[in-house]
Amino acid sequence: MRPILFQIGGLGLPSYGLMLVISFLVAFFIVRRSAKRFDISPVIIENLAFYLMLGVIIGGRLLYVIFHWQQFGQDLFGIIRLWEGGMMFYGGFIGGAIASIIYLRKVKIPILLLGDLISPSIALGEFFTRIGCFLNGCCFGKPSDLPWAIQFPSSCVAGKSPVGQFHLHPTQLYTSVFSLLLFLFLQRQLMSKHRNGEAFAFYLILSGAFRFGIDFIRDYEDLGNLLINQFIAIGLVVAGIILYVIVTRRKIEPAQ
Repeated sequence: MRPILFQIGGLGLPSYGLMLVISFLVAFFIVRRSAKRFDISPVIIENLAFYLMLGVIIGGRLLYVIFHWQQFGQDLFGIIRLWEGGMMFYGGFIGGAIASIIYLRKVKIPILLLGDLISPSIALGEFFTRIGCFLNGCCFGKPSDLPWAIQFPSSCVAGKSPVGQFHLHPTQLYTSVFSLLLFLFLQRQLMSKHRNGEAFAFYLILSGAFRFGIDFIRDYEDLGNLLINQFIAIGLVVAGIILYVIVTRRKIEPAQ
């Protein structure tokens, strides 16, 4: 693992922070390009990206801090050291959704249309950030004797954990591969004939179902962390199914 990719003097480039930045930049350019096909101004996408980024960072970090307070109780400044890792995906998802909805209502852009536009990029963003998690040694799995199971070095979060002496499921890489495949599927869905909200519904269903399943082989500090993620995952699947049923009753929009 390489939590720090390289270091010059006292300054180092954290792998998780780099992947987080890459995920935002790649997602931004993909959404900006796709938005042109739906006659949405690039300025709206640029402003949306700013609010979305704030929502994702604040929401993801806040939920992580809440469920890992023992890590920050004696080190409050550690809360703002984002480059060290420590984000909860669903916290970022909820924070980003709230920020986006507020902005979209202000500029009067259909929420479901933007949901379709950003869904592929959310998946691709998780592809990059989970690689960052792997390099950082966080978000690891339970002990496994499979040939590809990994023993993390003692210097990273996984290695310092109670299961650090075992070979573990590389759940970060499982999620990364799934997210890349989900991106390809959703991007194809977006560029074909579809109803507004259909791609977003697929994202909610598939990502929620995958997260619910992979959590059974992911290591959690306590039952509370597992349950909150499981409940949110189930909620996303249910919301996605309801949304899909609603939007499939509408007229199909041609590809732009």
